[in-house]
Amino acid sequence: MNSPTLLATLEVYFEAFAERDSGRRGELLSRCFTERGEIWGPNQLFAGHAAISEKIARFHDNWPGCRLVLATGVTTFSNFMRFGNAIVGVDGSVLATGETIIELAPNGRMSRVVPFWEAALPLLPDTWPKHLAVSTSPAPDGTQPGQ
Repeated sequence: MNSPTLLATLEVYFEAFAERDSGRRGELLSRCFTERGEIWGPNQLFAGHAAISEKIARFHDNWPGCRLVLATGVTTFSNFMRFGNAIVGVDGSVLATGETIIELAPNGRMSRVVPFWEAALPLLPDTWPKHLAVSTSPAPDGTQPGQ
C-alpha cells in the first residue's frame, strides 16, 4: 500500500476521533474501518462501527475539548503501520502521548487498532541471560557498544 493511501486513511481516522456528531462520525468510521474493525483497549475491545463510535464519544466525555492527533511520521511493514499520537488540550498542550499499531485489511481500511499510551518499555529484568541482551558494558578495547 502506498503512502498517500495510508495517510488518507489515517486522516479520516483522526477526523472521526474529532467528530462529535455521531451520524457524521459513523460515516467517517465506515470510510476508514472495515465493518468488523476493532480498537483494542487495556480492558475492553471495541468491535464494529457502533462500538468504536461509542468509544470516541466517551473520549470526548473524558477529555473535554481535546483532540487525538498524529505526532510522528508513519512506518509500515506489510499490512501494518505504526505511528506516534498524542492527546492535545484546548490550549495546544500535549496531555498524553502514545504509539499505535494498525493492521490494514486488503481494501486499505483498518481492521485492528492497538494503541499503547504512555508505554515506555521497561528495562530488562536482572535475571535475563546476559548473552541474550544488548551489552551496556565497554568492550575490551574500552569503546562503548555501537562505537
